[in-house]
Amino acid sequence: MISMKHVLLATAVAIALATSNSMLPATAQPMSQVDTVTTALNSMPDIIFYKDTQGIYRGGNTAWAALLGKPLDQLIGKSDLDLFPVEMAKSFQAFDKAMLAGGKPTRNKEWLVYPNGKKVYVETLKTPWIGKNGQVLGVLGISRLIKP
Repeated sequence: MISMKHVLLATAVAIALATSNSMLPATAQPMSQVDTVTTALNSMPDIIFYKDTQGIYRGGNTAWAALLGKPLDQLIGKSDLDLFPVEMAKSFQAFDKAMLAGGKPTRNKEWLVYPNGKKVYVETLKTPWIGKNGQVLGVLGISRLIKP
């Protein structure tokens, strides 16, 4: 079984490789850093999201959008209460609050339900989302499928 630590490492390596212009064909235009990170995140099968300290989603990947059954642009700016059933949303908020208070990554296992009714059991890693100057911007989460 691959650990979340390995997933994060693989993501970092993918981003580093994708940003290397020397690997692009001579005729290709280099991607911006934002485009590179976006395509790397969207290449991951895991659900990836990030939200600010107020619990407002600021981004995620296409696997996250698929879980919610909506395009990404309709998810940005929403809270857990806007996107999930109340019980589930409150659970997510409690995990976020505890993780931010402790300032360290946490893991929890939970059931998620897709719009088509498919239920999956995932392990979710939540870690502080840290800005350039070391300030906590919010929560970064990665949910990995344990059981379909």
